[in-house]
Amino acid sequence: MIAAKIKYIAIHCTAGYGNVQAIKNFWKNTLKWKNPGYHVIIDIDGTVHYIHPFDKAANGVRHFNSVSLHISYIGGVDPKNYKKAVDTRTDLQKQSIEKVIIEMRDWLQANGKTDMESNFFILGHRDFSPDVNKDNIIASWERIKECPSFDAIKAYKHLNCNASDQTLPYNLQK
Repeated sequence: MIAAKIKYIAIHCTAGYGNVQAIKNFWKNTLKWKNPGYHVIIDIDGTVHYIHPFDKAANGVRHFNSVSLHISYIGGVDPKNYKKAVDTRTDLQKQSIEKVIIEMRDWLQANGKTDMESNFFILGHRDFSPDVNKDNIIASWERIKECPSFDAIKAYKHLNCNASDQTLPYNLQK
């Protein structure tokens, strides 16, 4: 992947509580993916696991992997009901996610991304869903999935280099 072409940092949740090796095994053995789903996984205790190099595409968001870096936190669902999306980020996970976002931004700039103020955004996986009514908001009824179980645009707006509102990825494709 070429850093200059990256437009997004996509925030994910694992939608479960398996350990990093179990997640990697699922991608490889069950899904038969050659590349992992995320570049980084944040453990419940805030430990940062670097899974895939930033200059290689991961399988985080179909149709957007060549223009995205991917961070996931372990959790995102009710521990007693994996079908119920819940923001389960611990304070340590929140701190680590922000640290990794800054690290990814720095990597992008150091590797040739010069349009950070006009062509770079931090989104949740759910924000890549089709914006059916074209209001530039992915409402709950439009979401293909709830991942990352919170509003990543709002949560990480202060880390975006772009002060203006963005057009959602699906709307840019049309």
